[in-house]
Amino acid sequence: MKLHTDFHDYYDNAVGYGIDEKVHYNRFTKEVAVKIKSQFDFPNFLETCLLGFCGEVFPIIRLERLDKEYDCEYASDDYNVIETFYAFSFEDYQKKELEWEDFSVSFNNGNMWHSTKIEQFFIDWRFQSDEIFLEHKTPVWFIGLERNSTKGLINPKLKDYGFERIKDSFTAFQEISMYLSNILV
Repeated sequence: MKLHTDFHDYYDNAVGYGIDEKVHYNRFTKEVAVKIKSQFDFPNFLETCLLGFCGEVFPIIRLERLDKEYDCEYASDDYNVIETFYAFSFEDYQKKELEWEDFSVSFNNGNMWHSTKIEQFFIDWRFQSDEIFLEHKTPVWFIGLERNSTKGLINPKLKDYGFERIKDSFTAFQEISMYLSNILV
């Protein structure tokens, strides 16, 4: 696969293993309208997102570690984000919750109902579908799940979301190349 791009991503180094000159990936990030059709609910008290990769849809919760403890009474105070983490599973989420418990805005503070809803989000929203990929002719897309929002990205930088924890660089490169040559022909 030959890459035509204006940024470097974590899987670009796999080009060294050989490329198929017939497969081209025009990897330029662009904002588009992404319409999500689902009967599933999502925990709207968190920053929930979906990342589409080669026919698979991965649910994500974005977590931010702040420079001081968040206080609802003084929500107008300025808080600086010192670290961002994207949880791809309930286990990822729980691990960060324990690690960052004093500094995150995004956590449920032990509320069991919230934990159940978060766990169900990761189950319900993980699925396979080529619909959005074919509509936008892209192997990768991203959308934040906000009520009535359709603002999404095609060809985002996967490294920004920590996707290397899900697919190593060689596998990601190979799957994108195969998806472009077999599905998005």
